[in-house]
Amino acid sequence: MAAQYAFVMKDMTKTFPGAPKPVLNNINLQFYQGAKIGIVGPNGAGKSTLMKIMAGIDKDFSGEAWPGEYITVGYLPQEPQLDPTKNVLENVKDGAREVAD
Repeated sequence: MAAQYAFVMKDMTKTFPGAPKPVLNNINLQFYQGAKIGIVGPNGAGKSTLMKIMAGIDKDFSGEAWPGEYITVGYLPQEPQLDPTKNVLENVKDGAREVAD
């Protein structure tokens, strides 16, 4: 029986226009459902870019990236647009509403 992955990337490369080299180069990864993962690296290493690709926000890359069946990837930006009339919990719930629903 084939393994059911929560997310897969194959030969994924992301280069920003005008950049001398890719921020992400030939990435191959697979996450099993229920896996706990962490993405760690210095500023500019491509962590946020990787998450945007996984969430389907950034579609400008080469290679393949897809979530498994019935999987939804959510993304809360590092610098979200907050509603000053709401408290922290209300703002977080607004940002995660699509995933929660």
